[in-house]
Amino acid sequence: MNNLVSLIAEKTPTYPVTIPSTGKNTIFRPFLVKEEKILLMAQESNNDFEILQAIKDIVESCVEGIEKAENYPLFDVEYLFIQLRAKSVGEVVEPVLVCPETEENIPLKINLTEVDITENKDHKNTIQIADNIIVKMRYPSIKILQQRGENIDYTNPSSFYDLIADCVDSIQTKEENISVTDISKEELEEFIDCMTKEQFNLLLNFFITSPRLEYEGKYVTSDGKERTYVLSGLGDFFE
Repeated sequence: MNNLVSLIAEKTPTYPVTIPSTGKNTIFRPFLVKEEKILLMAQESNNDFEILQAIKDIVESCVEGIEKAENYPLFDVEYLFIQLRAKSVGEVVEPVLVCPETEENIPLKINLTEVDITENKDHKNTIQIADNIIVKMRYPSIKILQQRGENIDYTNPSSFYDLIADCVDSIQTKEENISVTDISKEELEEFIDCMTKEQFNLLLNFFITSPRLEYEGKYVTSDGKERTYVLSGLGDFFE
Protein backbone atom coordinates (compact mmCIF):
# COMPACT_ATOMS: atom_id res chain seq x y z
CA MET A 1 0.00 0.00 0.00
CA ASN A 2 2.81 2.41 0.86
CA ASN A 3 4.26 1.86 -2.61
CA LEU A 4 0.91 2.81 -4.15
CA VAL A 5 0.72 5.98 -2.06
CA SER A 6 4.27 6.94 -3.04
CA LEU A 7 3.52 6.25 -6.68
CA ILE A 8 0.48 8.49 -6.83
CA ALA A 9 2.26 11.21 -4.82
CA GLU A 10 5.02 11.29 -7.43
CA LYS A 11 2.43 12.04 -10.11
CA THR A 12 0.92 15.02 -8.24
CA PRO A 13 1.79 18.22 -10.16
CA THR A 14 3.19 21.36 -8.54
CA TYR A 15 2.76 24.99 -9.54
CA PRO A 16 4.72 28.19 -8.80
CA VAL A 17 3.16 30.90 -6.64
CA THR A 18 4.30 34.15 -5.02
CA ILE A 19 3.31 35.03 -1.46
CA PRO A 20 1.86 38.57 -1.79
CA SER A 21 3.07 40.11 1.50
CA THR A 22 6.69 38.99 1.16
CA GLY A 23 7.19 38.54 -2.59
CA LYS A 24 8.70 35.13 -1.81
CA ASN A 25 8.39 32.51 -4.55
CA THR A 26 7.34 29.00 -3.62
CA ILE A 27 5.35 26.07 -5.04
CA PHE A 28 2.09 24.36 -4.22
CA ARG A 29 0.27 21.19 -5.14
CA PRO A 30 -3.50 20.79 -5.68
CA PHE A 31 -5.40 19.67 -2.61
CA LEU A 32 -6.22 15.98 -2.49
CA VAL A 33 -9.46 14.09 -1.86
CA LYS A 34 -8.72 13.87 1.88
CA GLU A 35 -8.26 17.64 2.07
CA GLU A 36 -11.34 18.35 -0.02
CA LYS A 37 -13.33 16.25 2.48
CA ILE A 38 -12.13 18.52 5.30
CA LEU A 39 -13.27 21.60 3.36
CA LEU A 40 -16.66 20.11 2.45
CA MET A 41 -17.34 19.14 6.07
CA ALA A 42 -16.48 22.68 7.19
CA GLN A 43 -18.74 24.19 4.52
CA GLU A 44 -21.61 21.94 5.60
CA SER A 45 -21.23 23.25 9.16
CA ASN A 46 -22.01 26.76 7.83
CA ASN A 47 -19.58 28.09 10.43
CA ASP A 48 -17.25 30.80 9.12
CA PHE A 49 -14.46 29.94 11.51
CA GLU A 50 -14.59 26.20 10.83
CA ILE A 51 -14.28 27.05 7.14
CA LEU A 52 -11.39 29.39 7.90
CA GLN A 53 -9.68 26.67 9.92
CA ALA A 54 -10.10 24.19 7.06
CA ILE A 55 -8.63 26.70 4.60
CA LYS A 56 -5.69 27.28 6.94
CA ASP A 57 -5.03 23.54 7.23
CA ILE A 58 -5.22 23.04 3.46
CA VAL A 59 -2.83 25.93 2.76
CA GLU A 60 -0.34 24.51 5.27
CA SER A 61 -0.57 21.05 3.67
CA CYS A 62 -0.31 22.17 0.06
CA VAL A 63 1.97 25.22 -0.05
CA GLU A 64 5.66 24.58 0.47
CA GLY A 65 7.18 26.60 3.31
CA ILE A 66 3.88 27.57 4.98
CA GLU A 67 3.91 25.99 8.43
CA LYS A 68 1.67 28.30 10.47
CA ALA A 69 -0.76 29.95 8.09
CA GLU A 70 -2.64 31.55 10.99
CA ASN A 71 0.27 33.97 11.45
CA TYR A 72 0.27 35.17 7.84
CA PRO A 73 -1.80 38.17 6.74
CA LEU A 74 -5.33 37.10 5.90
CA PHE A 75 -4.97 38.31 2.30
CA ASP A 76 -1.97 35.96 1.85
CA VAL A 77 -4.00 32.93 2.93
CA GLU A 78 -7.01 33.94 0.81
CA TYR A 79 -4.83 34.45 -2.27
CA LEU A 80 -3.02 31.13 -1.80
CA PHE A 81 -6.33 29.32 -1.37
CA ILE A 82 -7.69 30.89 -4.57
CA GLN A 83 -4.66 29.51 -6.43
CA LEU A 84 -5.19 26.10 -4.82
CA ARG A 85 -8.90 26.08 -5.65
CA ALA A 86 -8.22 26.98 -9.30
CA LYS A 87 -5.81 24.06 -9.80
CA SER A 88 -7.67 21.57 -7.60
CA VAL A 89 -11.33 21.97 -8.60
CA GLY A 90 -11.50 24.34 -11.54
CA GLU A 91 -10.56 27.85 -12.58
CA VAL A 92 -14.11 29.13 -13.03
CA VAL A 93 -16.61 29.86 -10.23
CA GLU A 94 -20.20 31.05 -10.70
CA PRO A 95 -21.39 33.05 -7.68
CA VAL A 96 -24.77 34.79 -7.76
CA LEU A 97 -24.85 38.54 -7.12
CA VAL A 98 -27.95 40.34 -5.87
CA CYS A 99 -28.04 43.73 -7.62
CA PRO A 100 -28.39 46.45 -4.96
CA GLU A 101 -30.38 48.62 -7.38
CA THR A 102 -32.87 46.18 -8.96
CA GLU A 103 -32.63 43.36 -6.36
CA GLU A 104 -32.49 40.77 -9.15
CA ASN A 105 -30.14 37.77 -9.03
CA ILE A 106 -27.21 38.13 -11.40
CA PRO A 107 -25.27 34.93 -12.17
CA LEU A 108 -21.57 35.68 -12.58
CA LYS A 109 -18.77 33.67 -14.15
CA ILE A 110 -15.30 34.45 -12.78
CA ASN A 111 -11.95 32.98 -13.73
CA LEU A 112 -10.02 32.60 -10.47
CA THR A 113 -6.69 33.01 -12.24
CA GLU A 114 -7.70 36.63 -12.87
CA VAL A 115 -8.32 37.36 -9.17
CA ASP A 116 -5.44 39.20 -7.54
CA ILE A 117 -4.42 41.26 -4.54
CA THR A 118 -5.19 44.97 -4.96
CA GLU A 119 -2.76 47.42 -3.43
CA ASN A 120 -3.27 51.09 -2.62
CA LYS A 121 -0.32 53.32 -3.48
CA ASP A 122 -0.94 55.40 -0.35
CA HIS A 123 -0.82 52.41 1.98
CA LYS A 124 1.88 52.17 4.66
CA ASN A 125 2.29 50.17 7.82
CA THR A 126 4.47 52.61 9.75
CA ILE A 127 2.39 55.63 10.73
CA GLN A 128 3.62 58.84 12.33
CA ILE A 129 0.82 60.05 14.60
CA ALA A 130 2.88 62.78 16.33
CA ASP A 131 6.31 64.41 16.02
CA ASN A 132 7.82 61.88 18.41
CA ILE A 133 5.51 58.86 18.00
CA ILE A 134 5.51 56.29 15.19
CA VAL A 135 3.15 53.31 15.29
CA LYS A 136 4.02 50.18 13.34
CA MET A 137 1.01 48.05 12.36
CA ARG A 138 0.69 44.38 11.41
CA TYR A 139 -1.93 42.91 9.10
CA PRO A 140 -4.94 41.01 10.44
CA SER A 141 -4.31 37.27 10.43
CA ILE A 142 -6.50 34.20 10.88
CA LYS A 143 -5.18 33.96 14.44
CA ILE A 144 -6.33 37.50 15.23
CA LEU A 145 -9.75 36.90 13.66
CA GLN A 146 -10.22 33.69 15.63
CA GLN A 147 -9.34 35.51 18.84
CA ARG A 148 -11.85 38.25 18.03
CA GLY A 149 -14.58 35.82 16.99
CA GLU A 150 -15.72 37.82 13.96
CA ASN A 151 -14.72 38.60 10.41
CA ILE A 152 -13.67 41.92 8.91
CA ASP A 153 -16.18 43.92 6.88
CA TYR A 154 -14.03 45.92 4.45
CA THR A 155 -17.06 47.98 3.39
CA ASN A 156 -17.64 49.19 6.95
CA PRO A 157 -14.76 51.20 8.49
CA SER A 158 -16.34 51.02 11.95
CA SER A 159 -15.58 47.27 11.98
CA PHE A 160 -11.89 48.20 12.28
CA TYR A 161 -12.23 50.21 15.50
CA ASP A 162 -11.74 47.37 17.96
CA LEU A 163 -9.27 45.66 15.62
CA ILE A 164 -6.66 48.41 15.90
CA ALA A 165 -5.33 47.33 19.29
CA ASP A 166 -4.92 43.75 18.02
CA CYS A 167 -2.85 44.90 15.05
CA VAL A 168 -0.41 47.33 16.66
CA ASP A 169 3.05 45.78 16.42
CA SER A 170 5.20 48.42 18.11
CA ILE A 171 5.30 52.05 19.21
CA GLN A 172 8.43 54.07 18.61
CA THR A 173 9.26 57.25 20.55
CA LYS A 174 12.42 59.36 20.65
CA GLU A 175 13.60 57.37 23.66
CA GLU A 176 12.62 53.79 22.89
CA ASN A 177 10.94 51.26 20.64
CA ILE A 178 8.13 49.54 22.57
CA SER A 179 6.92 46.14 21.41
CA VAL A 180 3.29 45.34 22.23
CA THR A 181 4.53 42.12 23.79
CA ASP A 182 6.13 44.26 26.51
CA ILE A 183 2.95 46.08 27.56
CA SER A 184 -0.50 44.97 28.66
CA LYS A 185 -3.59 45.04 26.43
CA GLU A 186 -5.09 47.57 28.88
CA GLU A 187 -2.11 49.93 28.46
CA LEU A 188 -2.35 49.68 24.69
CA GLU A 189 -6.10 50.35 24.68
CA GLU A 190 -5.60 53.36 26.96
CA PHE A 191 -2.92 54.67 24.57
CA ILE A 192 -5.39 54.40 21.68
CA ASP A 193 -8.25 55.94 23.69
CA CYS A 194 -6.11 59.02 24.36
CA MET A 195 -5.54 59.70 20.65
CA THR A 196 -7.14 62.61 18.87
CA LYS A 197 -9.67 61.84 16.15
CA GLU A 198 -7.07 62.79 13.53
CA GLN A 199 -4.46 60.43 14.99
CA PHE A 200 -6.98 57.60 15.24
CA ASN A 201 -8.01 58.09 11.61
CA LEU A 202 -4.36 57.69 10.54
CA LEU A 203 -4.39 54.19 12.06
CA LEU A 204 -7.85 53.48 10.66
CA ASN A 205 -6.56 54.32 7.20
CA PHE A 206 -4.07 51.45 7.51
CA PHE A 207 -6.98 49.00 7.31
CA ILE A 208 -8.99 50.90 4.73
CA THR A 209 -6.02 50.98 2.31
CA SER A 210 -4.53 47.56 3.16
CA PRO A 211 -4.00 44.94 0.42
CA ARG A 212 -6.98 42.68 -0.16
CA LEU A 213 -8.24 39.92 -2.41
CA GLU A 214 -10.46 41.73 -4.88
CA TYR A 215 -12.05 41.41 -8.29
CA GLU A 216 -13.98 44.04 -10.26
CA GLY A 217 -16.36 43.32 -13.12
CA LYS A 218 -19.48 44.54 -14.88
CA TYR A 219 -22.97 43.18 -15.44
CA VAL A 220 -26.15 44.30 -17.20
CA THR A 221 -29.50 44.36 -15.41
CA SER A 222 -32.93 43.77 -16.90
CA ASP A 223 -33.38 47.52 -17.43
CA GLY A 224 -30.44 47.47 -19.84
CA LYS A 225 -28.06 49.38 -17.57
CA GLU A 226 -24.45 48.33 -17.17
CA ARG A 227 -23.30 48.27 -13.58
CA THR A 228 -20.03 47.56 -11.77
CA TYR A 229 -19.51 45.06 -8.98
CA VAL A 230 -16.56 44.39 -6.67
CA LEU A 231 -15.97 41.06 -4.93
CA SER A 232 -13.71 41.18 -1.88
CA GLY A 233 -12.66 38.27 0.31
CA LEU A 234 -13.21 34.55 -0.17
CA GLY A 235 -16.85 34.61 0.90
CA ASP A 236 -17.84 36.71 -2.10
CA PHE A 237 -16.38 34.20 -4.57
CA PHE A 238 -17.90 31.05 -3.17
CA GLU A 239 -21.43 32.10 -2.16
